[in-house]
Amino acid sequence: MTLSDDKPAEAACAAAKRLQHLPPGPLAELRLMTEEAAAPEFWRLAARHPDTIGNRKQHHEWTAIVRVLAILTEKGTPARRRPLHDRRRSLGEVLCDGGDQRWPPSGVRPPRPVFSERRLAQLMAARGPQRAVLLTRAARALARSRDPSGGINVVDIAYTLLAPDNRRQLAEPYYRRLDRAELAAQESEEGTE
Repeated sequence: MTLSDDKPAEAACAAAKRLQHLPPGPLAELRLMTEEAAAPEFWRLAARHPDTIGNRKQHHEWTAIVRVLAILTEKGTPARRRPLHDRRRSLGEVLCDGGDQRWPPSGVRPPRPVFSERRLAQLMAARGPQRAVLLTRAARALARSRDPSGGINVVDIAYTLLAPDNRRQLAEPYYRRLDRAELAAQESEEGTE
């Protein structure tokens, strides 16, 4: 799987768009599904995207990807949900700021990432089923803290499981966001002296 292959990206974006319009019941089923007991809506997505979501060799990865997308999709009525996908907000960046573009809160020195550096390192080091478990936990934490008016690059979510050796995809935007916040806090402190 290479990052230049656009079929997984298209499938992830299509899945996010489909989930945005699902009734609450089927969306809840996707949030709770397991690899062994995938929800009916997962199978619909698999039928629509047989080369990616429906690929038998990647069943574990795609059930986890769709579950994570469902966890991050806004609750409530479909008509009021905002799109989840925002190509400008990388997963690494959102893990750092918790989906709050105004992060860090004023007065917090030094800025602390919402998803700790230790947890990020564990996620990047994990492989196979353990990586899916850690990504699902991260998604649940983000779902509690994230401002739903801002999205996440769902392609990053897919490639976190489909191309686990590309650690840079998570690390660079995470640390770029953290470094900007630390620099801003330092400049603010120097300005008040």
